[in-house]
This record gives sequence, C-alpha cells and structure tokens, in this order.
Amino acid sequence: MKTSAALLVYLLGLLIPIVLAYENLALNKPTWQQYPFGTNWGADKAVDGRFTNLSAWGGQCVISAGDKSTGEWRVDLEAIRSVHHIFIQFVTENKPWDENNYSTDRFLGFSVYISNTTNKEDGVLCFRDTNYTRATIPNPVNITCPYNGRNVIYYNNRTHSPYPSGYSNYAYSDLCEVEVYGCPTPGIYGESCSIQCPQNCQEGRCHILNGTCLGCVSGYIGQICDKTCDDQMYGVNCSQKCGACVDNGACHHINGSCLKGCDKGYHGQKCDQECSEGFHGYNCEEKCSLTCEIPGRCDRIIGRCNGSCLAGWKGSMCNQECDDNKFGQGCAEACGNCANDEQCHHINGTCLNGCKLGYQGQQCKQEVELLYITNPDGNKCAAFYGVLVPFIFIVFCNIGCAIRLIRTRDVCNHRNQRKKTDASVPNATYDHVEINSRAEENSGYQDLGNSDYHELGNSDYHELGNSDYRELGNSDYRELGNSDNRELGNSDYLGLENSGYLELGEMSKPAVYEKLK
Repeated sequence: MKTSAALLVYLLGLLIPIVLAYENLALNKPTWQQYPFGTNWGADKAVDGRFTNLSAWGGQCVISAGDKSTGEWRVDLEAIRSVHHIFIQFVTENKPWDENNYSTDRFLGFSVYISNTTNKEDGVLCFRDTNYTRATIPNPVNITCPYNGRNVIYYNNRTHSPYPSGYSNYAYSDLCEVEVYGCPTPGIYGESCSIQCPQNCQEGRCHILNGTCLGCVSGYIGQICDKTCDDQMYGVNCSQKCGACVDNGACHHINGSCLKGCDKGYHGQKCDQECSEGFHGYNCEEKCSLTCEIPGRCDRIIGRCNGSCLAGWKGSMCNQECDDNKFGQGCAEACGNCANDEQCHHINGTCLNGCKLGYQGQQCKQEVELLYITNPDGNKCAAFYGVLVPFIFIVFCNIGCAIRLIRTRDVCNHRNQRKKTDASVPNATYDHVEINSRAEENSGYQDLGNSDYHELGNSDYHELGNSDYRELGNSDYRELGNSDNRELGNSDYLGLENSGYLELGEMSKPAVYEKLK
C-alpha cells in the first residue's frame, strides 16, 4: 500500500508542473448555450473560474432546459490557439459522485470538439464517451486534445433510441466549469510554451508537445515541413500535380509555375491551360497556318492542320508551296510548258515568265501548231527560220512591187510630158557639132575618152548620129529622137542646166531630150 501511494505522489509530481505550465485560455471568454434554463444560469457561468459550489442553485454552474434531445455549449477562444487539454466539472448537487448521484446519467455519451468555426463538424473530435457507466464516469474529467482551434464545443444527444443502459431520456449541458489549457502565443510549443514551431508549419502551428507541424505551408512536406515537394508536385502538402512544363520538367514547389516555360500545346503560369483555337506549340506562341483547309485550325501540339491544305500548299502544316512542277489542290496538277522549265504558280498554275516556243495560254498548255515542224525523227522543232524566210521574201516582193509601180508611174508621166513638148516644138535640123557643143557646156556629160562604145545598162547599143559611142554615166533613161527608152544604170533622169528637160536647139522632130545626172 505504501508503495502504491508513493507512486501516485510521484506521478502527481510529474503532472502538476506540466499542467501549471499552460494557461487557461477559456477564462472569461465569450460563450454560448443551445437551450439555457434561464438568465441566472447562463453559459458564461462555466468560464468564470468559480466552481466551489457544484449545486444547480449555487450560482456557479450552467443549467440547460429539460426535455431536449440535444444539449450543446461552446466557448470562443477569440483566436486559434494551441491546446493541450480540457478540464470539465459537472454539476454534482454537492453530493458524492457515484452511481447513486442522479446527475451521472445526464452526462453519459458526451463528446468534446475543437473547431475553427462554430460548427463542430468542421473541427476535430477530441473525445466521445462510449464506455462510461453511472459508476465509472469521472467528475471532473481531463481530456487531452493537442490541437489548434478557436472554439471548444461540448455536445450530448439523445436522438437515436434505444439508448445504452443507464442513459437519461434527455440530453443536458449542466456544467459548472470548463477550462481549456494551452499556449497563449501562436507558433510556440513545449511544456513552458517557449519553443518556436518549425518555420514551414502551416500558419506557424505545431503540436504543443513535440513540435510536429499540424500542416505544412505550400511546397513543403514532412513532420516538421523541412522537405520541398518532389518533382511534378507542388502546393499545400505537395498535393497538387505540376502542369505541362517543357521537357516534363519540375514546376515551382510552392506556386506550381513552370520554370522553363510550357510544353507544346499549353500556356499559362502553371502551364495547365490548353492552347486557344488558332495557336499551337511551346507556350502556344505559334499561330496555326492560314493555308489550312480551315484557316487557323490545327492541332494545338504539333500544328498539323485539321484536314487538308488549301490549293497550292502541302505539308502537315500546309506551309510549303507546291513544287516539282505541280500546283493546285493537293499539288496534284502538273504545270504547263513554262519557259526554261520554270515552276508555275503554285496555286493557279500560270507561267510567270511566259511559255516555251510553241505554247500559249496562261498555263502554257495550248499548242501553236504553225510554229512547229516535224523533223525526220518525228520530233517537233521550232520553225523560226522556216517562218522567217517566207516572211522576208514577202517583204522584198512588196518592196519590188512598190519600186516597179513608182517607175511605171514616172515613165507614164515622162511620156505624157514628151507628147506635150513634141506638140509645141517645131521641126528643126541640127548638126551633130552643135549638139555636141551644147552637151559639152553641161557638166552632166562625161567624156569617156576614145571609147568606141556607149554602155547602156543591159540594153542594146544605140548609135548617136555620126558620133562615137559614149557612156552616159548612170542615167536611167535617154530619149534620142524617136528611139526607144534605154535603161542606163540605176540613176534617175538628169536634167541639163538644172532643167527638167534640155531642148537641143530648135530641132525638128524627133527632138532629143536628155536627163542626165
């Protein structure tokens, strides 16, 4: 017996310093009761620090209304506090607390919560009686509840009959005192409330006994929140998955932002938003091709057009012009006969620098047969010279005809003039000496020495009276009396003494006129 008593004293010696190290956080704090019995038994009686008289009529206890299925009372600590334990003193009517005390059945089945709100369901259940009897329920009772919270809530109910043996038919909240012990300053723990909680504990809160964090700030995990989130995770308790960071890289462990940008098909700070329509690629910075079949519609990741391409374009992104002498829809049409075998326009097939010889039209697909001949090998060749020679021939023929017409006109004019002159000149006879004398005065005559012959172009020789033959330069025509016209070289008529015709004396018909150069 002595040994047991000594052990009890030792344990009490350990307990008392611990208890005394914490403060009563509920003293004179605001309270609330669900069904008060009256104003003289208000909810504040349970936190006034007085419980020497445990009778309902002693003025120190809370009394609840009777015949109720639930009974609830709470105290507001006015801030989130780190709680160690809760002390509760029930009404005893100042009689021994045992199974014969009529108040014991009213407290069986009670529960205690700590919550940051006034709703117990939002908080932590510190204790719920499931085993006590009228003979075993303690009074007072100490409930260890090492949590952080603002409201401490007492609750009992009689809502689901049949009730356990010894339970009252109605629920009560007859409390003489409720004391909540803990550290008054946030962010500290330990028996003397002097140790700082770890830095990364959520809201600076930690377990009041061992200092383990009751939650970590965003980006950290571990009992004391000293580890950053692993790859691909971030946020509170590292519970959120990173977005589509480039190269499947890690995001920022706190806010989830991708440090090197977004992978293809995504954008936003966390790379958790898909590209808007019309954009693709890394960070959604590239625009879909406007030459897609549906312009601006493509796969958000690789930019592949949704469907085919517009005419003249090819490739998965429809960003390549048709080539290899192809054009049109799907680059399926062949170019025509463009000059120098050049690529035609990739959309409409027109030849930009003209056609090869023998072809015409915008696409140079229409043959021009007249410009070609077939060689002995059966190949078509350009007939440029075959066309040019007949053309030159025709031109020269036209020129010759024109010259012939001019000369014929001049001959006709001279004949008409001669007729008029013959009609007006009387017959006369002149000897050759006088004629020669007149001719020598004109510089148009050229003495050809002692030549016996007079060359008259391609005409026959013509005897000029008794004189020797003379070459009359390049004169075209020479009329001697009634003789025929003779072509003398390529020159026109030459008038003597600048006159159109030279009258040689008063010759009788035939008169002689000469037009000399």
